[in-house]
Amino acid sequence: MNEEIRAFRALGRSERIHCLIVAGEPNASRKPGGDAALECLPPALFESGGGEPLACDIRPGQDDRTSAKLKLLAALLGVSFDELRQREQAHRQRQLAVIAAASLAGFLGMAGLAGFALVSRAEAVRQRDIARQKTLTAERTVTFVKSLFTVSDPSEARGQTITAREILDRGARELDQSLAGEPTVKAELSTTLGEVYGGLGLLRQSKALIGSTLNLPGVDAATRARQYAALSEAQWRDDDFTGALASGNRALALLSATGAAAPGLESRARLAVGDAQSRLGDTEAARRNVRMALAADLKSLGPNDPQVALDYEVLGDIAYYAGDLAEARRDIAYSLAIRTKVQGTSHPLVADDLNTLASIAYAQHDNVAAERDFRRALASYEAVLGPDHPLVAGALNNVGRTLIERQAFAEAAPLLRRAVAINLAQKADTADAMVFEYANLGIAERGLGHAPAADALFAKAEVAARLNKHRNLAPILVERAEIACDGGDPGRGLRLTQAARPIMAATYKKDAWRVAWTDVVRGHCLARAGQRAAGEALIAANAPIVRSRWSANTLYGARLARIVAGT
Repeated sequence: MNEEIRAFRALGRSERIHCLIVAGEPNASRKPGGDAALECLPPALFESGGGEPLACDIRPGQDDRTSAKLKLLAALLGVSFDELRQREQAHRQRQLAVIAAASLAGFLGMAGLAGFALVSRAEAVRQRDIARQKTLTAERTVTFVKSLFTVSDPSEARGQTITAREILDRGARELDQSLAGEPTVKAELSTTLGEVYGGLGLLRQSKALIGSTLNLPGVDAATRARQYAALSEAQWRDDDFTGALASGNRALALLSATGAAAPGLESRARLAVGDAQSRLGDTEAARRNVRMALAADLKSLGPNDPQVALDYEVLGDIAYYAGDLAEARRDIAYSLAIRTKVQGTSHPLVADDLNTLASIAYAQHDNVAAERDFRRALASYEAVLGPDHPLVAGALNNVGRTLIERQAFAEAAPLLRRAVAINLAQKADTADAMVFEYANLGIAERGLGHAPAADALFAKAEVAARLNKHRNLAPILVERAEIACDGGDPGRGLRLTQAARPIMAATYKKDAWRVAWTDVVRGHCLARAGQRAAGEALIAANAPIVRSRWSANTLYGARLARIVAGT
């Protein structure tokens, strides 16, 4: 070490010699009475008159190791110790900041994991509670349904036949008085029984039972959504399209708010909403909703499921009411193929599709095919559903209409009277379905020579048509106008045709004969009012348009011939 120091000094590098004391005693050999064995500094440091060198000292009680390191570095770099210490402090602060940030990130990560774990646990608990509730609901449902059938015990029934209606009525009564502490179970059961009522065609009872539990407190959102979806379906089938739209939208809102995965329930609600929108004139919105339902059902159920068939049926109905007959026939044909394959030819819903195809044939002026398929549907409905089901009423009305077209009024009238009676047992006389039924029966009664009875029926049809914004309003007004003119009140007939014409033109844009027929009746009323020349001119201008649609042996062809002959 001494020789190295001497060599550095000889090279003039004394300033590059730096000392670090780790043990011993500096200058111990140079102090009087000092112990040379404790000397820690090499003797060469003091040669050539060198004074006591500066040294960093890390012995106990002296510099700490960090300060000693900084002093050495300051000497090597030629900077002051204070400057280097400040740099070191800044560096340490940056390190601490990085460590703090990393620690915070770690903490947040752990907090996130902990939060996720808590949320997952809460969701697991919620799903467990839902599963328990569903299990409880299922158990209580089984118990409740079994209790309904105890009446069939021979000792209680005493040999009497117990009908499904009697069982349902008993269940409704018991529900009203029980399950007060289990609102969700009560709501689920009432909805199920309500759906069964609806399936039997008892629409008023269906709506009343479902509606009776809509205000129960404590019912979970998924069950509430099911209630509104079922109510929407019942309202839709009862021709309460405004109510069906509101209830269906309420069900969809509840499903959206809860995030519940219920594709089947959502599809049901969308179908009811879509059909209601169609009947209320919003065709595009109707198609959007039903196509969404169809896409969801195809994804979850596949192409050969009855629910998919129902989606196609509603799309076909929408197209039919929009006047797109080719599209309607295509959609109904899809549905019929699915139902025939899966449910067989005797299923009542196969009859529904036959009924709709017959309606399309009628709209396409193929009265022979329409009457044939309407009669097939009627026979199927009566065999499966019994004589008093609303679908039987619809089929009776349809057969009656085809008979009217070929002026078989005596054969049509009993069928149409029966259709009206069946529907009035379940529906209000202002229901949408009553418009056609009252109007068709009115035509039959008029054909039989019962003009006052016919006008009374047309008056009821007019009220229902205005209330439901029904497309048959203008034809009804023209029927009443013709009766008024024939009955000696041409002034009233003229007022009715004047009101009917703009409605007819707006509603039946693709059926020019309808506006022409309105003008023929107006000409008839003008002639009866003493304005023969104007009336004859109006009739002559429009008669060819009516003849291009109706032959002489049809209802309107025969009426036209009578009017022309009378003027």
